[in-house]
Amino acid sequence: MSTALVLVGAGFMLASIILNLRTRKNIPDNYQRSWIILSGLMISFLGGYLTFVVVQLMQLSLPIELITGIVFLGGAFFVFLVIKLTQNTIAEIRKGEQLLRMNHSVLEIKVEKRTRELRAVLDDLKKEVKERVQTAKELEKVNAELSQILNMSADGIRVVDKSFLMQRVNNTFVEMSGLSEEELIGRHCYDGLGSPGCHTPNCPVQRILQGEERIESEVTLKRNDGEQIPCIVSAYPYRNSGGEIIGVVEGLRNISERKKMEARLEAMSVTDELTGLLNRRGFFAVAEKHLELSVRMDKALFLLYADIDNMKWINDNLGHTAGDEALVETASVLHNTFRKSDIIGIGRLGGDEFAVLMFSEQGTCCDHPVLDRFEENITKLNKQPDRKYLLSMSVGIVQYDPERPCTTEEFISRGDEAMYKCKRERKRSPA
Repeated sequence: MSTALVLVGAGFMLASIILNLRTRKNIPDNYQRSWIILSGLMISFLGGYLTFVVVQLMQLSLPIELITGIVFLGGAFFVFLVIKLTQNTIAEIRKGEQLLRMNHSVLEIKVEKRTRELRAVLDDLKKEVKERVQTAKELEKVNAELSQILNMSADGIRVVDKSFLMQRVNNTFVEMSGLSEEELIGRHCYDGLGSPGCHTPNCPVQRILQGEERIESEVTLKRNDGEQIPCIVSAYPYRNSGGEIIGVVEGLRNISERKKMEARLEAMSVTDELTGLLNRRGFFAVAEKHLELSVRMDKALFLLYADIDNMKWINDNLGHTAGDEALVETASVLHNTFRKSDIIGIGRLGGDEFAVLMFSEQGTCCDHPVLDRFEENITKLNKQPDRKYLLSMSVGIVQYDPERPCTTEEFISRGDEAMYKCKRERKRSPA
């Protein structure tokens, strides 16, 4: 029975030796020596176990007590070494635990510090995000206000980049161009509202990009549908935040109404308000221009000078309203007497005096054929029923000879003299 137990113990010891040899490579260097001694003792125990079994089985005369004493001694030493290794291991474990606790504390401090830093960064980020959101709202508000101001401008405004492409336009410009905003954005400026200066050195965009700071000019812009719009164009550099020129801002003021007003004022300045004929200033301007043309083209001109007879009597006896009617009727008769192809200008020179500048191949003075048509028209007018007065006029006609030029004043003075000559001859003629 004891022999069997020893054999079992020998088996466990062998297994322990094998396990010990396999784990040796994982033993720290400072424990390698003790581990070798422990392994030697285990081998000695195994030898003692086997010796005990052999002695028992072969019934040898070896003293069992000696063998047992040696084994017990070795076992005690083995237990000592195991306990020593265990103490050292526990010490290392505690040291490791202490180091781990220290590292853990340091790590917690670092984590806490990093957490505080991250929280601070997160707070700053939240603040920055809030500020950016607020800035975005303010920018959106400012942009809306600027867009509203831009669109309220009476002038057309557009922003053109260096490639001559429109980047922004206001509502007034959209209306001026006749195109939609979507059609204009990204389109070349000369395709939106072109001018004679496009593709030339006088192009405002090109001049600004070449360094000019301000350009203002009066031009006529042309829409895609062919309509022409007179405008005053102002151009300025468009810069980025760094001061670099990235395009041009153009302001276009539609002066169509102003041009119409100027034309009306010009017409009023040369037109007699009562009769609608040219006034003295207007007639002299037309006459002067055509007298010069007559000299260059060597073509004769004729001047008919007319004066209403008995105008003072009409005003004194029938009133100035009747006198105004006589002036208007005279203007109508003059218009109806001359063909548009022959007439250059009809004017009221003042009071009851009228003048007609015309082309003609006929003779001069009182025998001119146009006088017959003139007298016929007056006769028709006087035959109208319920007239308060009979319209009568004295007329003189003179020819302008381009080979013997004279001033406009001299030419009209000659017409005045011819009229008075006819007036005198009519007074001498029997009624």
